[in-house]
This record gives sequence, structure tokens and C-alpha cells, in this order.
Amino acid sequence: MTEWEYKIVDLSSDGLFSNSDEPTEADLNELGGRGWELAASLTGSSRSLGGRPKSETSALVFKRPKE
Repeated sequence: MTEWEYKIVDLSSDGLFSNSDEPTEADLNELGGRGWELAASLTGSSRSLGGRPKSETSALVFKRPKE
């Protein structure tokens, strides 16, 4: 049975990506080259100025087989 390890990247504070909090294709390709596969995105919500809920991705979850 395959065992997995996980990496959670908090987009608001992790600083994992090159120039900003937003990942680029190059950033994702680098993680993929190290064996990480995007497994999920975690979405939270906040209230906008008008009081309406606003959804935004707050973190990315990656997985890869344990070695």
C-alpha cells in the first residue's frame, strides 16, 4: 500500500513561491519536478465591503509518495 506525505502551502504567509504569494507555472513545475502533486485547494471566505461573502483560496495541499 502506498504511503503519502503532504505539504500544505499557506498562500497568505508561506513565501514558498518566487515573487509573490501567487504561484506561477514555473513554481508549480518545480514542485512537480520534486515529486509533489497538487491534491487540493483550501478555500475560505470573508466578508466584502458590501457584506457579501467572498471566497478565496487560502492554501494549497500537495502530496507525494513517501520514499
